[in-house]
Order: sequence, then structure tokens, then C-alpha cells
Amino acid sequence: MSKTLSIVRVPESTNNSLRAWSAADELLIHQLEETDTAPLVIYNDSFGYLSSHAAPRKTFAALDAKSQVKATLENFSNNSISGDHFEAVSLLEPLSEKVETGLLKIPKSLELFELFLSHFVKNSNKDATLYCGFMTRNFTKQLLEIGAGYFDEVEQSLSKKKARVLILRKPKVVSEKTMIKSIEFGESEIKQYYGVFSSRHIDYATQFLIENLEPPEEVKSLLDLASGNGIIAKEVQKLFPDANIALVDDSQLAIESSKLNVKGENISFFHNNNLEDIPSNSLDYVVSNPPFHVEYEIDISLPLRLFRAVEKKLVNEGKFQLVANSHLNYKPHLEKIFKRVSVVFDNDKFVVYSCYKRWDKNQEW
Repeated sequence: MSKTLSIVRVPESTNNSLRAWSAADELLIHQLEETDTAPLVIYNDSFGYLSSHAAPRKTFAALDAKSQVKATLENFSNNSISGDHFEAVSLLEPLSEKVETGLLKIPKSLELFELFLSHFVKNSNKDATLYCGFMTRNFTKQLLEIGAGYFDEVEQSLSKKKARVLILRKPKVVSEKTMIKSIEFGESEIKQYYGVFSSRHIDYATQFLIENLEPPEEVKSLLDLASGNGIIAKEVQKLFPDANIALVDDSQLAIESSKLNVKGENISFFHNNNLEDIPSNSLDYVVSNPPFHVEYEIDISLPLRLFRAVEKKLVNEGKFQLVANSHLNYKPHLEKIFKRVSVVFDNDKFVVYSCYKRWDKNQEW
């Protein structure tokens, strides 16, 4: 490598075995070193490893997650890298100029991979090349099929450190495709952009939470945390149509999907990976199917950080209901944060927890 940089996970994980990059990222930077210094676009750069090594080359970073942008900027600061070369851009908007080169860390979601390819084809020149890094254990033939739908030339590099690069050259002229899917749920049609979690059906854990919601008798302020396509907020809105409802998600695609499904003058949307936009002691009720993955990695430090934030945002006696996979065993962690935690519903796959900020002295539990 031409640079020695210290790239860390942001926010820091309690799992010390997790790194901020993989061998696939290293292969992509090796490919980049063999290209000219013209502007490029980078996709799915979780912690800024690719963007940091691309400096000072002009870099468009098409990042869906707010956490990716924050991590990149923090790693720039930690390595004394000027951010002058860097521009974070939306996957739903065009670049300010066409590019010849792109780097892409292939995501777990094939639909998100296709959305990345669609964005690159729209924003690149006819002879452009997109280098897509992946770990060989995650390879599927569908990657080649999707790539062939957008590029004339599709090839793979040799394997190195159990990683490869899918090399896509000569973007095709493809017809405009709406990157939005529809899901039937009860009497509702839920819409969401490609790449948003659970695109074939409403996630089963989310369905289990909706079926077993036990909201307070009165809800004036509600938060749907990690809102995804907004289906939980939409269901609770039916019960409390006059409540102020906030939806927060790390993914811009998720927030934009929520906007397609949850309507009303008292609705607020926040693209963020924390709750800094929500006033303290302001929420009667919080609902969530919280994330615990970063791509293929399980990292429960992510939801635990959110749980601590929720406790600060609830009013006294405020209620937090969440659903989780049974194997995660959140109860001991929740009991360290909330005054009262109950398992109110469970089956062999999922658990619904109810958590309260403070004991009501007159309440018999």
C-alpha cells in the first residue's frame, strides 16, 4: 500500500475482533493505484477506508448511511486528511460531473448492489470502469447476472486473501428503471426503495411486534427508531392519529421510503444514526425493530447505544417496546438501562420487550 493510515470503526465497537476494512477493500485500493487521477465515485465505504486512501483525488462518495459519512469524516480527522477532495452525495441524485472510475464494496443486499450499478451507469462516461470488491465466501452467480445487465464487459480478478474484484467495464445504455418495490401488508401497499431491509415482505420480526404492540393509553409523542419503510409508525398512527410521530433511520433510502408510506402534518423524518435530533424527556412511546448487523457482521454495540439514547428521550414513565431475535438475549442489557424490563411476548424466534424509564410508585407490576 502507498499509504499507512489508521482507520477505525466509528462508533467504536465493543467487539474487538471487528475491523474497519477487509481484504476486499485492500484489493480495491490496489486497483485504484493503477488508474489515473481523474475524479471517481465510491459506493458503500462503511468507515471511510476507501475514501481516505483515495485522497487527495476528487472523490464523490455515494453513501446511504449517515453513519458512513460521519465515520469517514472522523477518520479523515484522525489521519490529518483534508476533506477538500471529498463530497458525500445522495444515491437518489446525479453527480455534478461524469466519472471514469468507481469503487464499490459489494453489499449484502443484491438489490442495493443493483441500485449502486444503476447510479454509476447514469453518472459515468461510456468507457468507465467500476471495480467491485467482495469476499469470496459471499460470492453468488447473481452478482455476474446483475453486472451483465448494466455493463458490456464483466470479469473477475484472481483471489487474494480470500477476496476478489468484480471488474465491470463499458456501461450499457439501459432504460430508466424505478428503483422502488411494493409490498402488500394487510390492506396496505408499502413502498420502499431497492436496498431497504426486507424487500420481499414485511420482516417477520416487525410483523411480530406489530401484532403484539401494547402502547400506553395516551400517546402524544411517538418515535419509530430504525424506521425502515415506516410500517410500524404507520400502524401506530392508526391508534393515535393526533400524535406527533418521529421516524429515525441511518439509511437515507429507508427514510425516503418512510416518506412514501407515512403521511401527515405531525410527522417528522430524521436521517441519522443517533437521536440527537430528538429533545430529551419528550417521548411517550418508542417502538423499534433495531439493527444488529453491519453487513455480514453481528455487532450488538449498535443497538445498545441506541437503547441508552432512548432512555434519555423518554418522559418519566415513558415506554419503549422493541422486538429482537431470541438468540440476542437483550434482557440483561436492557435491565442495566431501564428501571423495568418485561418480556411480554415471545416465540421460538422473536421476543418483544417492554421497557419503562422510571417506576410509577402507584403502579403494581
